[in-house]
Amino acid sequence: MPSAIATAEQAYCFVRIISLDVAAAALGGGILAMRVIGSSPRPCFYWLLPAGVWVAYTIDHLLDAQRMGPAARTPRHRFHHQHQNLLWCIVVVAAMACGILGWIGLSWFGLIYAAIMCGLVILHESIIKFAGNRVSPLLVKELGVAVVFTAGVWGMPWLRYRLDTGNLLGWPVLLMLQYLLLATVNLIEFSIYESKIDTAHGQTSFVRGIGRRPAARIVTALLILQIPAAWLACRLHPSRTVVLCEAIYLAMTIGLWIVLAFPKFTARAERYRTIGDGVFLLPFLMLMA
Repeated sequence: MPSAIATAEQAYCFVRIISLDVAAAALGGGILAMRVIGSSPRPCFYWLLPAGVWVAYTIDHLLDAQRMGPAARTPRHRFHHQHQNLLWCIVVVAAMACGILGWIGLSWFGLIYAAIMCGLVILHESIIKFAGNRVSPLLVKELGVAVVFTAGVWGMPWLRYRLDTGNLLGWPVLLMLQYLLLATVNLIEFSIYESKIDTAHGQTSFVRGIGRRPAARIVTALLILQIPAAWLACRLHPSRTVVLCEAIYLAMTIGLWIVLAFPKFTARAERYRTIGDGVFLLPFLMLMA
């Protein structure tokens, strides 16, 4: 039994290193957004969303690993440095496949949105590259990643709701903002745990700009903010899907609070990443709705 557990842990660690968990989290978030809003995207959306997220994250890790070289300290960056040629080939093939599938399966509206998302990813990477080792409270890298991720997950369902109803600031915006806050908390928590590594690698981060303790206070405030937001969402649209969505958000909030509240436990073997990324798989529970 212990060997089986160890094998499972190694397998999941590999999944995290190559960002397959993030791709799955994006798909889960997309399913949650679609079920809550009631939109029905084209079938290719279920493939393009996780594949596109995987390509974006892998390119980011490859660029970081290329800059760090053999001095990379994290298992993720060491892996991407050691296997960069193979991973670049896979990324190119995956990106081309996404382009072909999108051209065949998406509407003009979907293609335009996909192009906008590509532009956002390029803009974000350019800003981070320009920032270099600069640190400032205004360089909120974590928020930038969270915005791009949330836009990819929620953008298409919300824009479909906007086109169908003509309502720009409907109740789905609140649920989307809650998801954005959770994603931001997730990334700031990771930066809190990895601030020394970011300093050694010369990577900018919001946590380096303001300090770990102030960052932890901001994370706590964002987690507490989920409570009145959940109450307001259920008041604005008291449906079964919204209540289930808020129950999932509550479970995600508790998981992210555990990451922050028990640093000695979660720091071992990068458990903060296992828990922090794992909670973003909970939106798959929306399949019950």
